[in-house]
Amino acid sequence: MENAQKQFHLSRRSKLLNILDENSLVIVLGSTNVPRSYDDIHRFKQNKNFYYFTGFNQPNATLLMAPGGMEIYDEKTNRIVKTKEALFVQKADPLKETWFGKRLGFDKVKSELGINYALENSKLGDIISDVLSGDNINKIYVSLNDLDALDGEIKDQLKGFTRSWITLSTNVQLMDLNYIVGKMRFVKNDFEIEQIRYASTVTASAFYNSIQQVKPGMYEYQVQAMLEYYYKKFGCADVAFETIVAGGNNTCILHYNTNRNKIKAGDLLLIDSGAEYNYYNGDLTRTIPVSGKFTKEQREIYQIVLDAQYAVIKKIKPGVKLTDLKKYSVEQLKKGVQKLGLLKKGHDITEYTLHGVGHHIGLDTHDAVANKNIGKTDFDTLLVGNIITVEPGLYFPESAKEIPAKYRKIGVRIEDDVLVTKTGREVLSDALPKEVEDIEFLMME
Repeated sequence: MENAQKQFHLSRRSKLLNILDENSLVIVLGSTNVPRSYDDIHRFKQNKNFYYFTGFNQPNATLLMAPGGMEIYDEKTNRIVKTKEALFVQKADPLKETWFGKRLGFDKVKSELGINYALENSKLGDIISDVLSGDNINKIYVSLNDLDALDGEIKDQLKGFTRSWITLSTNVQLMDLNYIVGKMRFVKNDFEIEQIRYASTVTASAFYNSIQQVKPGMYEYQVQAMLEYYYKKFGCADVAFETIVAGGNNTCILHYNTNRNKIKAGDLLLIDSGAEYNYYNGDLTRTIPVSGKFTKEQREIYQIVLDAQYAVIKKIKPGVKLTDLKKYSVEQLKKGVQKLGLLKKGHDITEYTLHGVGHHIGLDTHDAVANKNIGKTDFDTLLVGNIITVEPGLYFPESAKEIPAKYRKIGVRIEDDVLVTKTGREVLSDALPKEVEDIEFLMME
């Protein structure tokens, strides 16, 4: 692991240790392998919060942290080791590694990951029991969702802990870790910004290359295949989420990802996708004319959405509320639709806008961060280092009988990734064209 990345994960662990009091124990659970079929497994995907603190990308691992320190008996040296952090990993096993790939092993954790101390995961249950048997721990922080979904080797190791909870709970509070980590992940530091910037840049490049190749008669999944080929070509090993390639009336289905239909001349094609780089995500949407030219009606709706997106982006700066951007987006879309005469007086425009104007993006595409006012704590107001999407949309499905027929089956969404800076904003995906003329030029044969 590169030193800059080691330092990033170290800084996250240090920050959490400084937030919590000295009587706390933190259990951060990694992911395990998930069965895919009779004798196969899904490609491994690490738990995002675990990755945030460790950078470790192998299964069946757990991180323990204790702000006040914990004493662990080291069998190798026959001594008690005092540490604030310990990573439990799979045992090195040459036979299993022949089948499934190299394991780091506990003896290389400090040099490779920069984590102070490590043991085999078979020791996890006993170590937790030992730590909790002392008098200094009265709070345990763990993701309740991850604890509930626990499986694999770690589930076996934590059976004693989970079964003893009824007796522990009178003396020790069980606290959910996700809220605290969500607060930490709210503002991205320089390392995270660069990962997201690269993911967004690769996503934009893949869109640019793929859009040029779209033709009537192709299947939605062929466009998906082109996008994801370019992601991997440019160094992004995975997608941020299941790619959406929606033609015709499918443009009005927000999370359509079946991607099995043939795309037809005269229809729009909505592409919503993102590359994942080093577990950080990009998320862009473009809506393009399959035939290479927008019809008059498609162009009119597209321009309304584009104007709304520009207007919202222009308002982004530190101190602006995300909820206010959403309201402003709806107002701009409503004005445009009313100007076209498509919206009857008193009709609710949100029937056709359907979703908010954006969301935080980071390790998760819809990032697992607080996004509203909670008591006196304000997570609605944007801060320097926030990265959000801006993605207004209008959707007039075939079933919208109150809309003139020539505007039906038109769904338009335009989305970019935007970093909040000291002076305003930076559109990380600004290199990807979105003006009508630019898109049509890009699609010229």
